[in-house]
Amino acid sequence: MTGIIVRGVGGFYEVRKADGGAITCKAGGRFRKMGMKPMVGDRVELEPDGEMGFIVKILPRKNAMVRPPVANVDQAVVVISAGNPPPDYELADKLLVMGEMLGIELAVCINKCDEGAADGRDYALAGYPVFRTSAKTGEGLGALKEQLKGKVSFLAGQSGVGKSSILNQLLTGAELETGRVNEKLGRGRHTTRKAELLYSPEGFYVADTPGFSLLSLEAMEPERLKEFYPEFAPYEGECRFLGCNHGREPDCAVAAAAEAGEISKARLMRYRKLLSEIGEMWRNRYG
Repeated sequence: MTGIIVRGVGGFYEVRKADGGAITCKAGGRFRKMGMKPMVGDRVELEPDGEMGFIVKILPRKNAMVRPPVANVDQAVVVISAGNPPPDYELADKLLVMGEMLGIELAVCINKCDEGAADGRDYALAGYPVFRTSAKTGEGLGALKEQLKGKVSFLAGQSGVGKSSILNQLLTGAELETGRVNEKLGRGRHTTRKAELLYSPEGFYVADTPGFSLLSLEAMEPERLKEFYPEFAPYEGECRFLGCNHGREPDCAVAAAAEAGEISKARLMRYRKLLSEIGEMWRNRYG
């Protein structure tokens, strides 16, 4: 019998079976000996034992996120607020870099579009699908749902951008806790405490995951960062210097494209800031 783990609490795992039913399972001790722990999103083999079951095998993972802790993800939707809290584009860029590193599909959702004018043009120029939504009015949610169909996705973004509110609208019967934004700090309150995979009869899974307020990429070679910005690829090899990192080098084709409006100048500026941060992490680690 096979299924997918949709929730895990206190050593018990809720598994949605291939026939559509659900069963609560425990994991065998063999996984502890192997140094492996079942994750939400794992596809597993199980053996029933009365009303419960035992997970006997974790099928090979195609990927595994650490934060949020979800396996076998097809797509990440990075959610940005157009209102309150103010949009955190630096965090959104980092989340997109992480998604590019994992090789998963990516999309951007500008939520609370009834509160502000942010349009996601930076990301449209980078080639990402961009959806303007409002969980309050329902605007754009139909198009976002089409993007989710047939996939295992998760919504990621800073706390308070409305991820749980979006899911409450997309998933019939979902009653996820939502939180207000702290007006003084401009930050959202975490309302999701554990990763959980939510199923839609319309043919998709979405992970409800804890929101992020800060995120650091682990140290990588600074020269690799440009690989995870898809809008840079058409200009590779056109810069004056071989191996140009599109920082402050002269005659940079990416910089010229930004000046011409072919790619986002603001996103290039944020890239350069992140490049500097990663360079410092690399020097501290290996210098």
